[in-house]
Amino acid sequence: MKLSRLVCAAAVVFVALAFAKPAQADTTATSKITQIKILSKADSNYRLFHGAIWLEYDKAQFNYRWGGKHCKGNTLKGINVGMLFAAFRYKYSITIDYKNHAHGKHKFRCITAFTLAHK
Repeated sequence: MKLSRLVCAAAVVFVALAFAKPAQADTTATSKITQIKILSKADSNYRLFHGAIWLEYDKAQFNYRWGGKHCKGNTLKGINVGMLFAAFRYKYSITIDYKNHAHGKHKFRCITAFTLAHK
C-alpha cells in the first residue's frame, strides 16, 4: 500500500514538473546604450559583476549587468561584450531581455539576451 502511495506521489510531482514553465525574462524598451562598464579580473568588484550597461531611456533608475555574484549564471562571452561595445560606439538601438536577481538586500537586472537594430 505504501509503495502505491509513493508511486502516485512521484507521478504527481513528475506531471507538475513536466508542465511547469521556466521563469520568463522581462524585456526593456528599445533604446540606445549611454554608458558601458567592463571590469577586469583585477578590479575589486569583479567577483560581484563583470560588466554593466546603462540605457538612454532608464539610465537614472537601472543598469543591466552580467557575471559575478550579482548575476549567477548570466555571463556573456567576449564576443557578446564586443557586440555591446560596437552597439554603444555606433549608436545602434538595443532591446534587452533580463531577469531580476537578488543578492542580499539588493536587486539587479541581469542580461539574458539582447537584440541589436540599426535605426
